[in-house]
Amino acid sequence: MRAFSAGFVLWILAFDVASAGTTTTAAILANPSLYDGKHVIVTGSVSTLRTKISGKGNAYETFSICDSGCIRVFTFGTPSTVQDGSRITVEGTFSAVKTVGQYRFKNEIEADDGSLR
Repeated sequence: MRAFSAGFVLWILAFDVASAGTTTTAAILANPSLYDGKHVIVTGSVSTLRTKISGKGNAYETFSICDSGCIRVFTFGTPSTVQDGSRITVEGTFSAVKTVGQYRFKNEIEADDGSLR
């Protein structure tokens, strides 16, 4: 019975990480490969906000969301109402390493549309 209980607890924990859900920047940064490709929800303060236009004319923003550590966030679309220093929640897909063309990004969340709150 004890082996069954321990196995069940491990299964529940594995399911929780697979779906990720609400977590912290510290938890993600402590084990990025565990969260790679998972949908996460993270709350923290905005730092280093940059609004840009791509070479193809698409608007996007990048910033760091910081709590006990910082993770880069990328979001497409019209500039949001986010400001440096504001406390927000971001939902999106975490990538431990992401390559876009010649650029390589580590520890980044690509925010879901409309998920910055």
